Amino acid sequence: MFGLFGRKYENPALIAEISSRQERWFVFLDKLEARMQEMTAAAVPELQRVFREDTDPYKRAHHQMVQGLLGQVNQMRNKANEIKDDNIISFVYAAESTIPPITSSAGLAYHGKLHTFRMACLNRHFIFEEKINEAIELLKNAAGEQDLESAYLEELAAFERIRDKFSCRQCGGNITIPKMFFIDTYIACPFCQSQNTFSPSTGARMVLHQARSLAEQRTAHLLRNYEESRPKNPALYRLYLRAMFDEWNRIVPDMAGENEKFYERLLSDYSINHL
Repeated sequence: MFGLFGRKYENPALIAEISSRQERWFVFLDKLEARMQEMTAAAVPELQRVFREDTDPYKRAHHQMVQGLLGQVNQMRNKANEIKDDNIISFVYAAESTIPPITSSAGLAYHGKLHTFRMACLNRHFIFEEKINEAIELLKNAAGEQDLESAYLEELAAFERIRDKFSCRQCGGNITIPKMFFIDTYIACPFCQSQNTFSPSTGARMVLHQARSLAEQRTAHLLRNYEESRPKNPALYRLYLRAMFDEWNRIVPDMAGENEKFYERLLSDYSINHL
């Protein structure tokens, strides 16, 4: 036994298996997240419709629909946990029992590879769990007058928690996401320059769709000032419109260019209709 471990130890099959398992794990979670995103994106407007139209004061139809959707999300969570335990954690323990001890140079290297694999898979699972929690909150809060400000702040906090937890799929180097994105975006690895795809959470994507509504909530007092003016004061409307678009641009700065074109159209239409 000692003679075996004293010789140069190589196990290409284990290296290949580590790489294959990690790739399959990432693809599996990508597919689960895509399915969850599709489900929540379709469910939110339907939940809002059911809530509005349900005459039951206890909103039992809406509650049952939410519970059914939450059950589907939790099934995805349970499936991911099952795969993680069976194909990641158990695999690591079994592999560690077949390689040289960590006290040897060969053993140290292979134990290090297994540790890196385990942490990469657990980190990816952590991101998945964040998205699961965001989907649950999204479904729970879909109906009625939404507190968009709190939801936005929660997304900012969630992003800060995960922005440093990504690894390059090519070299494994740490990648920090420079800012909050709302659509799939390529991020270059600072070490090998490989392009990695960053996919925002469902909640972050919802920020993009809800940005105007949030901006309107923030500036509603200015719109009321205009609507209550007698006669209607165009200067107050222009003040509201500019403030609303400024807030919209602060929430999703990447859309500022398109938003400004939209602002100019609305301002022009208002000026034509109120000559």
